[in-house]
Amino acid sequence: MAAPRIGCLAWGSLLWDPRTLPLAAPFEQEGPRLPIEFSRVALDGRVTLVIDPRAATTRSWWAPLAVDSLGAGVEALALREGVGPERIGDWIGIQTRAGVGACSGQCPESVRAEIAAWLAAKRLDAVVWTALPARRPDGRLQRPEWSELVDHLERLEGTARERAEQYIRRAPEPLRTPNRLRFEAIFGWSPRARVAGGE
Repeated sequence: MAAPRIGCLAWGSLLWDPRTLPLAAPFEQEGPRLPIEFSRVALDGRVTLVIDPRAATTRSWWAPLAVDSLGAGVEALALREGVGPERIGDWIGIQTRAGVGACSGQCPESVRAEIAAWLAAKRLDAVVWTALPARRPDGRLQRPEWSELVDHLERLEGTARERAEQYIRRAPEPLRTPNRLRFEAIFGWSPRARVAGGE
């Protein structure tokens, strides 16, 4: 019996820094249209891209994984993203061709429906994605206002500021989100050629 065909969705640092993620081919911008925005303050201070139900939709990226089971794909993505076993059910999204899904993070029904419709048209058995929730600078799992994010970035210094700038500059250029445009206007952090490093 052939191994299931498992795909992985991406929109952030997985694209330029997949690290241990076992890709069977490069990411392509042919994923489902999803609401993506710079709406999460990471523990190291960066403002990162996540599914944000209040954001405009944009085309995401996807790649096939070189794994022999859905479970292996979930574990590989969780390892790359630093998601512990106790949070996999919350922060790793799963959708199967049979309609089985799991994700209690940023997965409103509209997002799940879009991913399911996309999957139905692909030669895949299932797809996984990172479902980290939005997070404000104070750590609350809520969508931050853009002014909060600007204030947060302005307070960063040294290596933390450098990491934050690198993430925003390296994010895929097609993601012209409102927050990105604000960061570019205020800090001058426009897109640049990809270089080594990442999340």
